[in-house]
Amino acid sequence: MAVSRKLYRLGKELNWNADMDLDWTQTFPRSEVPLDQAFNPFNGWPTFEALSDDEKLRFGWHNLAWMLAQFMHGEQGALLVASQLASCAPSYDAKLYAASQTFDEARHVEVFTRYLQEKIGILYPVNPNLKALLDKILSDPRWDLKFIGMQIIIEGLALAAFNTLKLTAHDPLLKQIIHLVIRDEARHVYFWRQLLGGFC
Repeated sequence: MAVSRKLYRLGKELNWNADMDLDWTQTFPRSEVPLDQAFNPFNGWPTFEALSDDEKLRFGWHNLAWMLAQFMHGEQGALLVASQLASCAPSYDAKLYAASQTFDEARHVEVFTRYLQEKIGILYPVNPNLKALLDKILSDPRWDLKFIGMQIIIEGLALAAFNTLKLTAHDPLLKQIIHLVIRDEARHVYFWRQLLGGFC
């Protein structure tokens, strides 16, 4: 399991501190649209186009808040699943890595929660479909199903969403947060795919 140990060591080397490695004094003005409108999926939708400029601005911030809230709830689920894998994963190396991932996921919950509270001030509840998926993964006793549900389905989709947000976000602080989270998540997905491949 040389790859496992290498990724575990890499995780330690790339550890980051949300308090020290991010400049939370940066403030992106609420009078500005938070995301690049060239990538707005609502463009051309009559209901959206009928909004005033002020309403579109408000909608943009709520849309970002909803998106980040789902990231936060997803990371909470990933934190719980990683902690379960630390005890039920099939090898010592996998348990070791799951323990390190648990800390990564806690840090992700921290940064998304803090950004929502301090920079936006809007917090949406978890999407019912996401909650149902998380509940299913958390309640399944099989380590491989936990792995597939979280590391392949949820985190795989999250990586795509993170990369889109990094491309479209205007706030430099948010871009930096997303960059650090992507770095962690890409390592997680790679590790568990390698592990599962060894059991297939």
